Amino acid sequence: MFKWYKKYREEKRDYKLYKKRIAALPEDYQTAMKAIETYLWSFAKGAGMFYVLKNVLEMFENAVTDNLELKAVVGDDLAEFADNLLLEYPEETWLDKERKKLRKSMK
Repeated sequence: MFKWYKKYREEKRDYKLYKKRIAALPEDYQTAMKAIETYLWSFAKGAGMFYVLKNVLEMFENAVTDNLELKAVVGDDLAEFADNLLLEYPEETWLDKERKKLRKSMK
């Protein structure tokens, strides 16, 4: 079997598991997770951003286990929460890559 095919199957399996984990969250966490996912995918694609999303999911799962309300985790502004994620992982976004290219163009 081709290496790329094996990797594709593993990634697909990982993504399906990720979606099942989201479905297991309480409704308010599911809604927030889906909104964050949509927002973050607009800035980047691929393994790097998927890693970020899996970290958010794990944070949400831990918060549910600890009986925390969603606002205790994300605050009052979900967009601000998502933007802070982008600041924590700038190397995973297209925006950061484009900034680097722009900066290099002046050297």
